[in-house]
Amino acid sequence: MQLFHSLTDHLDYHALIRGDLLMARDAEQSLSYAQAKRHVDAIAGAMEASGIKAGDRVGILAKNSVDNLCTFLACARLGAVAVGLNYRLTQPEVEFIAEDAELCILFFDAEFAGLRGKFLQSRPSVCYDSSEPAQRFSEWLQQGVPITESRAGGDDILFQMYTSGTTGLPKGVLISHRNVLLMTYQAPMSHGKGMRTGEKSLLVAPTFHAVGLVGALLVMVYGSSVIIQREYDPVGMIDALEQEQINSVAVIPVMLQFSIICVPDIAERDFSHLHTVTYGASPIAEDLLRQCMEIFGCDFVQGYGQTEATLALSFLSAEDHRAALNDKPHLLRSCGRAVFGTEIRVVDDKGNTLPNGEIGEIVARGPQLMQGYWKREDATASAIVDGWLRTGDAGRMDDEGYIFIQDRVKDMIISGGENIYPAELENVLMSHPAIQDAAVIGIADEKWGEVPFAVLVSGGNPELSADELIEFCRDKLAGYKIPRQLAYVDALPRNPTGKLLKKDLREQFKDRMKASA
Repeated sequence: MQLFHSLTDHLDYHALIRGDLLMARDAEQSLSYAQAKRHVDAIAGAMEASGIKAGDRVGILAKNSVDNLCTFLACARLGAVAVGLNYRLTQPEVEFIAEDAELCILFFDAEFAGLRGKFLQSRPSVCYDSSEPAQRFSEWLQQGVPITESRAGGDDILFQMYTSGTTGLPKGVLISHRNVLLMTYQAPMSHGKGMRTGEKSLLVAPTFHAVGLVGALLVMVYGSSVIIQREYDPVGMIDALEQEQINSVAVIPVMLQFSIICVPDIAERDFSHLHTVTYGASPIAEDLLRQCMEIFGCDFVQGYGQTEATLALSFLSAEDHRAALNDKPHLLRSCGRAVFGTEIRVVDDKGNTLPNGEIGEIVARGPQLMQGYWKREDATASAIVDGWLRTGDAGRMDDEGYIFIQDRVKDMIISGGENIYPAELENVLMSHPAIQDAAVIGIADEKWGEVPFAVLVSGGNPELSADELIEFCRDKLAGYKIPRQLAYVDALPRNPTGKLLKKDLREQFKDRMKASA
């Protein structure tokens, strides 16, 4: 067997030597490693009987579940490529991704049947929890012969996860078996808080995000157990942490904040089994960190990365967090130091490495970098230059190797852990006949970290109210992307070549930004 070859080799190994150990459990079913292997083998066999072959794209439009996770693993077994679809998107957004990925089949939850547009309705569909309007999963599963051994691995693509670029057009990030398996080695080597056989991890992040999917796969690789919540629920997460005696969980800071608010007796709960909370997508406020460390009594780790890097490029370790609360508070503004086996540099616009302390674009090189974008050779060439991933984030590095994000080169907004790309929103806003010009920036928000703020030029047309703008965007954008606040200006600041100067806009509306925090 080749080291770092096929992801499902690990499932086979654990099924053989610790088959009775819990692999995954949700509210509906519980599978040991031996049972999970049989389930995955059966799904892969049914896929083959349905005409799915290695390299085919398989769509999954569903909330977290044992069947959802096992479908991802069955794709890995067969050599098909899983494509998780974000169910928070609108039908046109889902349809664009489905058609771009050339999905050959869709597995979905009945509640998302309405997100299937013309393209998806033309494809075979299997419904996890209902026989309408497609074949029921339990019936579909009866066909075919189980596939008991891995048919793919190494540099074969494991999954295709969509992310947007500055143009607002989603791009399929190609992540291989080896990318994920190396990441499962790099992560615990870097932050020192890996999972152990028999420990329990709580899955609350959706599997269409790298944090949810790669996190769940990491648990399986190490022979641990994953307790699956269908979706994030502030009270349900706390109940599960206590009642299931969870050892680790990955969240975004806003989840912790909501749970503290929604669970009045949280300080009296028993979290004695919890040893690690990993968070990402945004830094954590010092007051919230102190409160959480007192409540949960465990270590905290921050991860910084992007889909193009499988999961992480750097970690702020538990030791770093403790140092920050003692005598190095500036570390909480850092996203940590480079992951094991990864190089990080800060460069100028010509690619030259800048001295420590100077701000430039963060670039990284390591074995976890994507294989490229699906059918986007130009975008791949722009994103990875001479082996270095251009993150699009502006930051600086100190003399100890800690990275500090200063701004986003790509102007991305992170709201409640979701990435929002202003160009996509601006394109929608500009399609309204009463809007002559539009720009979207992120403003601070107490609950979500950031929310989109629209700056509009009416050009003599009647000005739209916030409610009218929201209604216009409702069927064109996912709810979390819609700007809820707006302002009108006579003209947007642009340079002589017409490039929008968002830095000037942020300066112009800095009082508004502070008022929202």
